[in-house]
Amino acid sequence: IDSHALEKSYKLIEKTEPDYIEVLPGAIPWMITEVKERVNIPIFAGGLIRTAEDVKNALQAGASAITTSKRELWDLFQEH
Repeated sequence: IDSHALEKSYKLIEKTEPDYIEVLPGAIPWMITEVKERVNIPIFAGGLIRTAEDVKNALQAGASAITTSKRELWDLFQEH
């Protein structure tokens, strides 16, 4: 995603007021933090989440939830 597309996404979020958004790829914590600072809705992080460390980093960056196809990660952080 480039800066122009990101700004368009912020405008769309303001206009549509979704219940949550998904940030892709979710394995980039600084992007989650940046989006979290701009929007006041829950963020799901998905895409390229491969390890428990990726999950931990995304949650610490501000994600409310994680989407991943890696079944072994599904139960690791249920209490977060």
